Amino acid sequence: MQINVTIQTFKTENELELSVMRWDKIKNEFMPRFQQMGLTRYTTCKISSEQNKFQLSHIFEYKDSIAAKNCIEIWSEIERKWSEKIENKTTSFRGKMIDRFNFERD
Repeated sequence: MQINVTIQTFKTENELELSVMRWDKIKNEFMPRFQQMGLTRYTTCKISSEQNKFQLSHIFEYKDSIAAKNCIEIWSEIERKWSEKIENKTTSFRGKMIDRFNFERD
């Protein structure tokens, strides 16, 4: 399984919330396509920080590295769709899952 972890840091909490609201408006349009390309799970978290940082983490779990590459085109389409960008610093990390313990039963 291929994993991508992306951290977004915004200047203000309002900008963070605006980003979340904008994504909520369009995500259902794109999620079926991501699933077809091999995205198996997507999680967003608001990071708790004592340093007045306004951050989101996004964790993408793909079936494999080919699926991760195939989804890049969809992300590019989303970027083009958003004409007004919300300024943020984005840092991404990619890796392979080496361990997982799941307490939930699907």
